[in-house]
Order: sequence, then C-alpha cells, then structure tokens
Amino acid sequence: MAKDNMPLMLAGGVSGLASSLRRIGDEELSKEMKAVTLKAAQAIVPYAKKRVPVDTGALRDSIKASSTRRYARIKAGTPSKVNYARIVHRGHYAGNSRKFIKGEPFIKKAIPEAFPEIVEEFYKGMNRVAKRFEKKHGANRVIGRYTKK
Repeated sequence: MAKDNMPLMLAGGVSGLASSLRRIGDEELSKEMKAVTLKAAQAIVPYAKKRVPVDTGALRDSIKASSTRRYARIKAGTPSKVNYARIVHRGHYAGNSRKFIKGEPFIKKAIPEAFPEIVEEFYKGMNRVAKRFEKKHGANRVIGRYTKK
C-alpha cells in the first residue's frame, strides 16, 4: 500500500485509542482492538519459528502470540522447561572466560519479515475500531480521568 493511500488513525494513534477505551471502560471495543493486535502477533509467529535455532524443538514449540490493546507480543520459552530462550535470543557470557556468545535474535528478525504481510490488515482493523469508537461515543478521543466501575 502506498504511503499516500495509508489510512489515518482517527483517535490519536493506537496508544491514544487504547487509553480512551480504558478511560471509558468500553469492553466491546477493547476486545475487538485486542483481537486485531493478536492477529498481527499470530502472523509473526511462523516467521520466528523458521528463524529459531533448533536442537530438540522445545524452544521452537514454545513460541506463542499474545496481545493487549496496544501491543502484539511474541513470547518464547517457559520458566520451568525452556528457561534458556532469552539466552538464545540475546546471547550470553560463557563461564569464567567472560567470552560473549552471540545470540540469534529470532523474534527481532522475524518482525520486519512479517511486517509487509500484516501492516495493511493491522491498519484496517485499527481504523475499524477507531471509526466504531467515534460513532459509538461521539468523539475520536477521551481526555481526563478514568471512570470508576
């Protein structure tokens, strides 16, 4: 999609929209926004699984997608079974020699690979949420204190 044709967020960007939804406590649109970010995260997972170094396959199998309203997250590893995921991704110093073993940033490298595939759908989804927000609440942004439940 060309930059000139790129849709614009109506509620001050993803962060502004997420904050507005939280302020007014709109659960319906919050769930829809979270679904859009989760779909983006799930599109990145196959790219990360292709890039991860494989010995037993446990690290590859532990790569999962999660999301919040604002963020698509890719998680790898588990505290009990695959606790070495961060070491593989970022690298580490080996023993007393203080020699740095370079990591393989499989998640960091997967994001730019997947970006062209997900950007258009992500913009469409976020704009759909922003337009529904404006239609439902009569404004494109909410400023002020959070409402009490």
